[in-house]
Amino acid sequence: MAQEQQAAPSRSARTVLEGFDVWATKAPDEPAVISDGTALSYRQLDEEAEALARDLRALGCGPETVVGLCVTRGTGLAVAVLGVVKAGAAYLPLDPAHPAARSRTVLADAGARLVVTDRSVSAGLDAEGWGRTPVYELDGERPAPTVTDPGAGPAGEADQLLYVIYTSGSTGRPKGIAMQSGPQITLLDWCREHYAERPVALQYFPVTADVAFLELMSTWWLGGCAVVATEPERYDIEALAALIARHAVSKVLLPVVALDELARHSRSAPDQVATLRELITTGDRQVITPAVRDLCDQHPEMFLDNHYGSTEVNVVTAPRLTAPAAEWPDHPLTGRPMSGARIYVLDANLSPVPPNVQGEIYVGGGPPARGYAGRPGLTAAAFLPDPHSAEPGARMYRTGDLGRWRPGGVLEYLGRVDFQLKLHGYRIEPGEIESLLRERADVERAAVLRIGEGQDAYLAAYLIADGEPPTPSELREYLGLRLPAPMVPSTYVFLPEFPLTDTGKVDRKALPLPDGGGAQWVAPRDETERAAAEVLAQVLGRDRIGVTDDFFRQGGHSLLVTQVVHRLRAALGVQLPMRAVFEGPTAAALAKEVRRLREERG
Repeated sequence: MAQEQQAAPSRSARTVLEGFDVWATKAPDEPAVISDGTALSYRQLDEEAEALARDLRALGCGPETVVGLCVTRGTGLAVAVLGVVKAGAAYLPLDPAHPAARSRTVLADAGARLVVTDRSVSAGLDAEGWGRTPVYELDGERPAPTVTDPGAGPAGEADQLLYVIYTSGSTGRPKGIAMQSGPQITLLDWCREHYAERPVALQYFPVTADVAFLELMSTWWLGGCAVVATEPERYDIEALAALIARHAVSKVLLPVVALDELARHSRSAPDQVATLRELITTGDRQVITPAVRDLCDQHPEMFLDNHYGSTEVNVVTAPRLTAPAAEWPDHPLTGRPMSGARIYVLDANLSPVPPNVQGEIYVGGGPPARGYAGRPGLTAAAFLPDPHSAEPGARMYRTGDLGRWRPGGVLEYLGRVDFQLKLHGYRIEPGEIESLLRERADVERAAVLRIGEGQDAYLAAYLIADGEPPTPSELREYLGLRLPAPMVPSTYVFLPEFPLTDTGKVDRKALPLPDGGGAQWVAPRDETERAAAEVLAQVLGRDRIGVTDDFFRQGGHSLLVTQVVHRLRAALGVQLPMRAVFEGPTAAALAKEVRRLREERG
C-alpha cells in the first residue's frame, strides 16, 4: 500500500483559541487550571491572559513576531502560553532548568522580540541574564510600551505562526521548528471528537515540548481542568501519583517510560490511580510492559492511546487499545493516519514500497510545519515537494523513521534511518553532543550512544583523548553548562581508537558496553552520608548503595538528577544545585557538599 489517508475532518474552528473561548463563555466559573494549591477559573484565566496579551501588543508583539517564554511551572505558565497566543504572536518555549547560555542562543537565533518570565527564573540566571532580549516579568520588571493604540488583531488563525520549538540538531546547533496554527486546529478538532468532555487532565511535559501545548489547549477545548505538575512532582513518581489522587485526575499523557513507572508504583498504591480513565503515551515506540498490562487489566474502563508523530508534523496516528489488556501485543502497531495526514512508506527514489516491505516514512497532507526557522537548507532537505499529491504546492516531511505497511493498511514503526534517538521521551541528536565534546582541546573524537532500553536506558559517550583525558565530572560539568540535562551522558568511555566500518565510519555497533563498575561496597560513616546513600538507592531502585559508588556508573542518568536534588532537600533540608550531582556523583561527595552548605548558613 503506497499510502493510507483519512479524509481531513471538516474544520469547524477557525482559530486555535475558539475551543477555549466556547468554555470561557459556557462555564466561566469552572476550574481551568490548578497547580501547587492555586487554581484559576476559566474567567480568571481568560482575564489574566487578555491582560498579558494587551501588554504584549503594546510592546509590538503581534502576528509573526516571536516571544520567548520561560516561566516557573504553575498557573502562570498557562497564563503565559494563552496570553502570547491571544496577542497573535508565536511563543518560543524555554526551560528554566536549561543552561542560560543555551536560552540566550535560541532567543537570538529566533529573533525574539522579548522574553516573558518571572522573578524566580530571572533570579537564577547568570550575570549575562537574557542577553540583549528585553524582559517582561509576570510579577516584576516590565518594559515601557512602544505602541500607543495596540488594538486586538488576528490571533491563532490557521496560517499564523503559533510557536517555534527548538530541538537537538545533528550538526551541533539546535534547530527551531516553526509551526503554524492550522495543524493544531485540526488536531484539537480530532481530540474534541475522540476524548471525553470535562476531563481533569495532567499537564506533565515541559513547555519546550510541543506536547505541552496539546495538553493544555485540548483540555480547555473539552471544558476540563489542567493540573500542572510542579518540577518536584514531575520527577518523583510518588509525588506525581499523589497529585493524580488529590485532584482525581482522569486523563494523562505521558512518555512510555513514565507510564510504566506510574503503573509499577500503582501496584503498592492502587487507590492513587483509581480515577484514571484515559491513558495516552507518546515520545517513543509503544511498549506494553507487565506493569501497564496489569494496571489496565485491573481497570477495564481504562483505554490506552499512543500518539505517533514528531514536532515537525504533530500527531499523525493514535491507535487505541481497549480491554481486555491481557490480549494486547507487547509492541502494538503504529496505526492508521489521522487528522487529514497522508503517510507514505517510500524507497530511496521516493517511490512507494509494497506492503510488508521496509521503507522510510514520509508525512504529507495538513500536518507539516513551515520548516526550520532561519535554516533554508535544512528545511529544503526535510520538507520536500509531495509527488504523490494532486494539491498544488503540497509538501511532505521526511521523518527519518523506518516502517512498513501491515495488512489492513496499518503502519508499523521499525526504527531510525539515522542516529537520532529518544531517551525517556526526549528527542536527541547525538551529533550535537559529539560536536560540543570535540570542541574541547583534550578530546579528539567522540561518539554518543543510547545504552539499554526503557526505564534503564542512558547515554554513553565514547571518546578518544588528545593528551591527558578529562575526568567524567569535568565532562558532565562542561556539557551541563551547554545542554539540557537529558542530553548530558551518564557514562564516559575512553578508547585508544574507534572500531570502523569498511567505509571508514565509526562502527557504533562494535563499541564496547560501558563497565558498570564493581567497586567494593563502602558503608556510610555518619548520618549525612547515610541519608545521601539512601536517597541515591531510592532513585536507582536499589536496596543499598555504597558511599563511594558512582551514581551514573550504577545506572543513574541525567533525568534522575532533579529527583536526587529534591529528595536530598526533603531528607537533609539543604538545596543542592544540580551541578553538585554531576561534579560529585557519590553519597560521600554529596554529603560533603551538604556539610559545606550547612557551615555557610551557620
